[in-house]
Amino acid sequence: MASPRSLLSQVKQIKAAQEPRPSPIAALYGSVDAFAAECMAGVEAGKLCGTDMPVLIDCLRRWERDGEWNAGRRGNDGV
Repeated sequence: MASPRSLLSQVKQIKAAQEPRPSPIAALYGSVDAFAAECMAGVEAGKLCGTDMPVLIDCLRRWERDGEWNAGRRGNDGV
């Protein structure tokens, strides 16, 4: 029979695995809004495309909001 400490450790691992993780964008920039602000500064500086970047940011916001960035981890095909 497993010791109580071992069972407690296993429960903690299971709970940690079920915790929602931040998306890669949120992990790198703190939030999608921070990423968007940095990108729009790049647009204003002429380094990024002013036509494509707002569309890309909207797609990334939807990607994070809907949780699609985590689709492969949920067992879906990730497409």
